[in-house]
Amino acid sequence: MMLPSFLKNLIPNFKIIDLKEWKTKGRIDIYLEKKKNSPENTCCRCGSKLHGSRGKHRLMLEHMPIFNFKVYLHLWREKGHCKTCNKARSETFDFIADETPHLTKEYSWWLGKLCEMSAVKKVSELTGVDNMTLHRLDFSRLKKLVQHYKIPDLKRISVDEVYGRSKKYHAKESRDKQFFTVICDLDSRRVVWVTESRDKKALDEFFNILGKERCEKIEVVAMDQHDPYRASVRDNCKNADVVWDRFHLVQSFENALNEERKDLHSDAPKGSDLKYSACGTFRFLFLKKAKDRTKSEAKHIEQVAKENKLFFYLELIKEKFIHIFNERNEMDALWELSELEEWIMSCQFENLKKWFKHFMDNWNTIKNYFVHRVTSSLSEGQNNSIKALKRRGFGYRNMAYFKLKILQVCGFLNCRYVGINDY
Repeated sequence: MMLPSFLKNLIPNFKIIDLKEWKTKGRIDIYLEKKKNSPENTCCRCGSKLHGSRGKHRLMLEHMPIFNFKVYLHLWREKGHCKTCNKARSETFDFIADETPHLTKEYSWWLGKLCEMSAVKKVSELTGVDNMTLHRLDFSRLKKLVQHYKIPDLKRISVDEVYGRSKKYHAKESRDKQFFTVICDLDSRRVVWVTESRDKKALDEFFNILGKERCEKIEVVAMDQHDPYRASVRDNCKNADVVWDRFHLVQSFENALNEERKDLHSDAPKGSDLKYSACGTFRFLFLKKAKDRTKSEAKHIEQVAKENKLFFYLELIKEKFIHIFNERNEMDALWELSELEEWIMSCQFENLKKWFKHFMDNWNTIKNYFVHRVTSSLSEGQNNSIKALKRRGFGYRNMAYFKLKILQVCGFLNCRYVGINDY
């Protein structure tokens, strides 16, 4: 029988004795027989040599498809006596998938690669493999990969939380337990670890896995203003500087600015133009950067500022604060902040006073931004990918599986970093 070259060495130590093609069924059956010079049989459990013969049984394994044909391999698997196990054991076949005895290792790996790119349900529809079989295969594959996973050396990391599940496991469970803590490497721009919950213990768990020596090598940790994360970094990473995310700092400023706008709007006389032009759909214009406004929007802000001078100062304060993060160093930023404080105090903006006090109380942390110039925007971007992953899978009931899927899609547990012979 003339065979294509790629079929002659399909399975090591086996030769093809027959091949049947079923066009109506869309399948190819390949019958294999062990070569005479094959190595001695070994136990499938312990790897010891098998003695004698205890019979054999037929195997049918699904292999990689050829064009539109499904491929099935038919062969005999011999059994012998294992002195180590003191039982009759089947011989070792290293081409059988570890996750399921009905697929070859190569086909199982290919299915796993498809599950990295699409939902398990969609892969099931494409390949015809049972949905639950694919789920177990993907989960088993990820659990095996994570056993050999080593967190890379880190110097600059970003930490953020993402919503994991909506339902509580019990009535008294804290809402913090419904989140994941996601740690990203700012240099490789990949997720390196995921822990359940967003309390201090969640980040402590990551640092314990990393080890004391590797924690000391971490120089920068970017995060939002979540106190448990800050406390964990202070306890575990003695040499690391905490950098609060610029976006969250601006967000807290905008909240205070918006409260001032509300107060000015409520103080405006009834029937005045300010009652209309400083609220409703126009409220977002007061938070928008001047350079991003259209001509009509800029004209609207100019008109409001003419009617009430305090709106003019609000505009100056906003532009001044946004400009602070473009300063070259800490001293230039402090100079700008001193001028900002004068405007806030002279205008008696109470909400901005409270915000400014809180801002300056935490200056020792905020100033690190002007040294390292990093943000947690990478984590925010990865959070969007995680949310897309969650929607793609129509949610996850198994949180352990969800964490591994995050590492697969956003991290290093995928075929781009791990080969078929590496696991």
